[in-house]
Amino acid sequence: MLFISHDLAVAGEVAGRVAVMRAGEIVETGSSRRLLIAPEHGYTRSLLAAVPTLRTDRAHPLAVVR
Repeated sequence: MLFISHDLAVAGEVAGRVAVMRAGEIVETGSSRRLLIAPEHGYTRSLLAAVPTLRTDRAHPLAVVR
């Protein structure tokens, strides 16, 4: 099955392996657990850093993904 999402948390729940794409190119692949806990590519780290949490300070803007 192929599952496409902009939400890495959802992809991590649905899939055992995840591929992160940027501008139509795969930049990182791996187990969903490893990708969510220890991403290696800067773009993957940026995507994860842009996700708000319950502790996110709402007075500051979210991180920009580049």
